[in-house]
Amino acid sequence: MPRKKPSELKSKTPAAPAPVETKPAVTSSAPVATAPTKPVPAPAPAYHPADINGDGRIDDEEKQMELEFRRKALEDADAMRDAQRKMTWFALFGLLLYPFAVVCASFAGLNEAQKTLGSMAPTYFVAVAGIVAAFFGAQAYTKKK
Repeated sequence: MPRKKPSELKSKTPAAPAPVETKPAVTSSAPVATAPTKPVPAPAPAYHPADINGDGRIDDEEKQMELEFRRKALEDADAMRDAQRKMTWFALFGLLLYPFAVVCASFAGLNEAQKTLGSMAPTYFVAVAGIVAAFFGAQAYTKKK
């Protein structure tokens, strides 16, 4: 559900700012030198990401939108973890099947293929091991936090 523009929300009127209160000057019979008092500005309303129209209140429509965004963010994070897990397993199976491909090429009499696969092996193993190590390292780091 895409975010709505502030003009599309139900409550369109922003809240009025709080009035600034100042203390009245103390009057006495004896003249007292006092510093002039400055009006204290009202604190700025706290900003919340769910407050789309900026009125300082979160109504039901904004709550529903925020819950939907959070749900989508959780689903996206879950899908990303699933994709990373699948990629890592694919890489691990590739590490196991690569030597088998070299042996199969040797048995099939494909000497040129065997030489090519053998010469690519060091680069392939280092690259795939990097992918697997990055995944497991990231998993360990996030669980440790």
